[in-house]
Amino acid sequence: MKYYAILVGGNPGVFSKQSNWTKEILGYKNTKFRKFNSEIDALQYVAKGGKIENVFVDGSCRGHNNTHRIPSAGFGIYYGPDDNRNRAEPLESGTKPTTPQRAEFMAIIHALRNAHRALLDGTARSPVRILSDSPDCVHTYYKWGDKWKTNGWKKSKGGTIRNVDLIQEMLNLKEQINIHYASKGWSNIDVAHVKSHSGNLANNEAHRVANLGANQAEARIRSKCHVSSLVVTIGNRTDKSGEPFIPS
Repeated sequence: MKYYAILVGGNPGVFSKQSNWTKEILGYKNTKFRKFNSEIDALQYVAKGGKIENVFVDGSCRGHNNTHRIPSAGFGIYYGPDDNRNRAEPLESGTKPTTPQRAEFMAIIHALRNAHRALLDGTARSPVRILSDSPDCVHTYYKWGDKWKTNGWKKSKGGTIRNVDLIQEMLNLKEQINIHYASKGWSNIDVAHVKSHSGNLANNEAHRVANLGANQAEARIRSKCHVSSLVVTIGNRTDKSGEPFIPS
């Protein structure tokens, strides 16, 4: 099987079907792509074969619209085959709602944190481009977020901004990274949109890793529910005197 790796085009990534590959470069100038016999080689090329390192990110959320289920979510960061920076993380929502958008934002933020850390510890060798299949997150990164910031973190009609805590961190990291990038003569850090469900194997890898993160979150929820169930059961026990049993 042949694998088609697109570095520059309408939808950067790796494709195994020629029909998917050709439509992603038609109409685009200065495209850059290569054909490989190995999926691993193609993924490696897309991640690190250019002057900019491509990082694919994704979020996964389950049960957020189900009133009979506690929602669980995770996010994934994919730097390429066998890269030790690849991560599957559960979404820690705390008091915040568990939603697909929070998972998507956290995926981008995690990649931005890594890019910022690499600049601070001197390990950054090239600029980074983060690729997400969430158009809302990309629009927030480039357009909506700056408008809301200028407006005192309010919408133009006074509506509430969801996920403002994550948006503020994302834009703060963006600003700090761009200062470092400018000092190196690099362009601003880019967060670009890739199409979902397009046969893009690189984006599929980010999706796979995000699902692993959601699995971790779901396992934690099940564990907590099991412990809570045990506590309730023990608390309902009685001793020989007929008084409720209180565990020490």
